[in-house]
Amino acid sequence: MRFSITLACLLFFSGANLYAVTDVLALRADSLNIHENGFALHSLHWRFHIADDTDYSNPVIADSTWTIAKTMFGSTTKPKGWTGSGWFRLWLKVDESLTGKMLAFRIGQNGASEIYLDGKKIAGAGNIGKTKAETRSERTPFKVFPFMLTDRRPHLLTVRYVNYEPAFPEYVGFQLWVGSYGQLAAGALYGLKMNTFLLASIGAQLALVLLHLTLFAFYRRQRLNLYYSLFVFSTAAVLYLRYLTVGATDPYVQRLTADLFEAGIIVVAFLAGVFLYGVSYDRLPRKRIMCIALLGSLTMLYYFWPNSIHTGATASVVEIIYFMLVVTDGMYALIKAMFRRKPRIWLIGAGMFTVVIFYLFIGSDILGLMKGNNQLIAEWMSIGLLAMPVFFSIYLALDFAGINRSLTARLHEVQELSTLNLLQETEKNRILAEHAESLEQTVAERTREVRSQAEKLREMDILKSRFMVNLTHEFRTPLSLIIGPAGLLATKAANAAERKQGELIKQNAQQLLLLINQLLDLSKLEEGKMEIVSVETDILATAAAVLKPFAGDAAQKQITIDFKCAFSRLHGAIDAGKLIMILRNLLSNAVKFSLTGGKIIVNITIEKEPENTFLLLKIEDQGIGIVNTKLPYVFDRFYQADVSDSRLNEGSGIGLALTRELVELLGGKIFIESTESVGTTVQVRLPITNLQASIGNEHFSLLPNRKLMEEGEHDNFPDEGPLLLVIEDHDQLRQFISTALGAQFRILTAPDGEKGLRLAEKHIPDLVITDLMMPGMDGYEVCNKIKELELTSHIPVLMLTARSGTDSRTKGWEVGADAYLSKPFEVAELLALTEGLIRTRIQLQERYRREEAWKPAASSLPPKELHFMDKVRNIIEAQLDNERFSIDMLCDLVALSRAQLHRKLKSTTGHSPGDLIRMVRLQQALTFLKAGETTVAEVAYKVGFGNPASFSTSFSNYFGYAPSEVKNS
Repeated sequence: MRFSITLACLLFFSGANLYAVTDVLALRADSLNIHENGFALHSLHWRFHIADDTDYSNPVIADSTWTIAKTMFGSTTKPKGWTGSGWFRLWLKVDESLTGKMLAFRIGQNGASEIYLDGKKIAGAGNIGKTKAETRSERTPFKVFPFMLTDRRPHLLTVRYVNYEPAFPEYVGFQLWVGSYGQLAAGALYGLKMNTFLLASIGAQLALVLLHLTLFAFYRRQRLNLYYSLFVFSTAAVLYLRYLTVGATDPYVQRLTADLFEAGIIVVAFLAGVFLYGVSYDRLPRKRIMCIALLGSLTMLYYFWPNSIHTGATASVVEIIYFMLVVTDGMYALIKAMFRRKPRIWLIGAGMFTVVIFYLFIGSDILGLMKGNNQLIAEWMSIGLLAMPVFFSIYLALDFAGINRSLTARLHEVQELSTLNLLQETEKNRILAEHAESLEQTVAERTREVRSQAEKLREMDILKSRFMVNLTHEFRTPLSLIIGPAGLLATKAANAAERKQGELIKQNAQQLLLLINQLLDLSKLEEGKMEIVSVETDILATAAAVLKPFAGDAAQKQITIDFKCAFSRLHGAIDAGKLIMILRNLLSNAVKFSLTGGKIIVNITIEKEPENTFLLLKIEDQGIGIVNTKLPYVFDRFYQADVSDSRLNEGSGIGLALTRELVELLGGKIFIESTESVGTTVQVRLPITNLQASIGNEHFSLLPNRKLMEEGEHDNFPDEGPLLLVIEDHDQLRQFISTALGAQFRILTAPDGEKGLRLAEKHIPDLVITDLMMPGMDGYEVCNKIKELELTSHIPVLMLTARSGTDSRTKGWEVGADAYLSKPFEVAELLALTEGLIRTRIQLQERYRREEAWKPAASSLPPKELHFMDKVRNIIEAQLDNERFSIDMLCDLVALSRAQLHRKLKSTTGHSPGDLIRMVRLQQALTFLKAGETTVAEVAYKVGFGNPASFSTSFSNYFGYAPSEVKNS
């Protein structure tokens, strides 16, 4: 009997279609105890029929025509006709040992199911509704469903299973185990215990995380605490996801937690690698970290890729391979660190080795030590997994102990150094006390000396002030004797030239008198002797009278002066003399520091307060401005914001100082604002009484005379006698030099360096006389450019300067100046230097006439001029046989106008361009004739003569003998 039942079971398990009376599963006690979970009914073949309204749990209904199917199937092994629901039937019976015994079913599925025995429902999971929307899936991982069979006849086991939208499409179907109730109940209880144990393990790991995070917070340099905390936290998180996955009753929640669990394994592997790298290396290897991060990302992408052809098992294998690769590489780094003898690193290796040993020999039970007891395996694995934190804690404890010992030693050293420093500090304080006492004595002596010197300086200052006052008073007498006769000369001179010279003397003497008066005013202010004299004053008339004398200076720089006032009549009591001095000084500075072509705006307004009335003067210019760092010092005596060589910034440094003291004497205030390269605005606020004003609009402008800037510019200048170019920014001095030299030379004049340079290029003068200090382009730059230009390099330069120091002269020689003349100069000296420089140039021309034209001595010309002459000679020789080669063609090839080339060659060699072309041809003809290889006619054609007879005539006139006589001579 036992043999027949066994044979029937084997045939049933092998898939034979024996569904007659013998198509019944016979259950025996020994078959139920094969496995701790009982006998797996889902491993057998079942009868399947699609679901409809019929109750197929009724044993009366025949199933011989039903489809043979497995209860566990995926997308590739679905039962025929499966659309999401169906009935599964299996006949079974028990032997006498199980009759009347309490048995149980345990079902594993992710849909909704109902279990019937002989048509009676004994269990179920989820809810099978009439529609898809009413159906609810559910899992019962820890439930068992008891039943009892009291006889040995066949009984019908029916399972109705529904899963329209499976959470796990690859695992559709159900698993069903049968066994004794005690056996299955114990297994379910064990599962609950293991889940509870899992929570306890998670709690322990989170405690370790908190501990090591606290250690990291107190000692951030030990980053291993952070790496370990992240690693353990990720492990605890994965275990918690496992706990949720095992115990989930909702299949969709189970799917979500299962996917997160798989992703968490990849994260755990990555953080395990980071931890092992952090232990093994002093610094994390960034390339390795990036490599394992990239591999982990690819692994996760592979797992979560939609519609992927891989199965869950395949994805798990990929995850395990990634995990093993990362851990293996981390262990390799750990082993290398051991060989490098890194302190205490062997503890981490021992912890990892222990985990691996427990995993291989306990978790896998390769040696069979646990005899398949899962509970015992889980308990020993829990003990084994504690090896890593224990060893790591020991590692950190020893590391902290080492650090503590090191800190103790350092503290001892610091204490010794502190003691030594204290002794040194005591000694230093003693030395400092001695020095302080010595310094006090020295300071006392120096103080006495300074007081004595201060007293002497006060006496010297008094003497200096007295000397300046006396000296300025002495200056006034000879100035009066100069101004008086100069006035008579200007009014009673016999001719216009003498009247002009007298007026020039008078104007400059008055300017000198103004400077002397300012010095006297400063002395009076310093001694407190200057008084305020307030009188009724016409403010507008006074301002207009001050403005008009500046018309000439403004015109020289092409500056427009605009006067604006909101009143047509403005009278009041004020010190008119001091108001005039204030306005004059401010306007003088505005004109002096304005750029050419700029504008000066003078604005007068009134400001009224409850008790006082103030006159507001505002003067704006468009000049060079003042640097912010120098602005606070502009009111200091003798201070100049710019001490460069440019006359644009020339001045005495007393104008603004006197202005401020006058304003303060009158009880007013002065303000100044300036932006470099934009301009300066000065505002004066003066108290005024008895104000009488009429509303209106007073406005007038002083416009520049444009013709003054065109002085000396002539397109057709006569070519007779030496031509001089005078470059001087001071109008009167420029006119004086022109008058002094005009009797013997032709004169060109320019008010600045840029215009002078243009005139030099245009007219090619025989001599340039230039001032050193000029606005814009100074004398050094003018001289340097003249000597650099090929067109003007031969022109001698005479430099006029008020600076006669060695440095100034040396710089002039460096840029190519030919002579220096210091100011003030005598006219005879200027005339002698001019004649000497021109005479030298004429002697050089005569030398060219005497010598063979194109073979001068090497030192006869500067390099620039010699280069130019070589260039001209090469051009003429290249066109030697060209009969039509002309002066115009030569001008085109040297890129000069006809007039420029003529002046250049005449000034350099004394020959015109036509003479030079003829000379070169004739000299080259002489060379050919001396060689004796050609006839006279052939030579004539070679040197550009179209007519041999004309050539013979020119040759005879130039050399004094005929071409045919060359061989004889």
